[in-house]
Amino acid sequence: MRNAIPNLKLWLYLIPALLIGLSSCIPSITADSTYDRSVDFQIYRTFALLEPTMANTSADPNLYEPLLDRRVRDAIAAELVKKGLTLDAESPDLLVGYDVSVAQDAATASPDFGYAYWFGYRFNYNTANFPNYRPVAQYTPGTMLIDLVSASTNELVWRGAAEGDIVVAQTDEGKIRRSIISILSLYPPNQPARR
Repeated sequence: MRNAIPNLKLWLYLIPALLIGLSSCIPSITADSTYDRSVDFQIYRTFALLEPTMANTSADPNLYEPLLDRRVRDAIAAELVKKGLTLDAESPDLLVGYDVSVAQDAATASPDFGYAYWFGYRFNYNTANFPNYRPVAQYTPGTMLIDLVSASTNELVWRGAAEGDIVVAQTDEGKIRRSIISILSLYPPNQPARR
């Protein structure tokens, strides 16, 4: 019986060490963003989530999961609210869209736009003046993208991406949520003070 107490104390010390060790096994998600440097992001106070329209594509409609789409959209909205933005579907300052790049065998790119979207959808906003713009199909499969578009000009003003971590056929909602948090941690961009 005397040996049981030292073993218990040993376990009390080992358990926190094991938990710390296990937490380091969770892969980190690397996110990046780019934005229009001429935009003052302090003017944006409200947002609405873009409703996707069906693209001209042969993407498998069975890949679309309405419940998962709703959860992704809700997670994005929750993160933007944490940033101080207000959801306003009637009169938003920003429009928000998301996509996940998939391999060409999972969804064939639209011949008109060259995009490869998770669910075979696309959004229609202007990217002509956006720095380093790449179509979704040019990202590593599994990359989640979040686009913020000026509602008044229909111009893409900010894009965040977490590259190559999501597998459509093996949906991991925890991984998707971590990707969203990582991406939106970069918004708003650090900008020099305007004079």
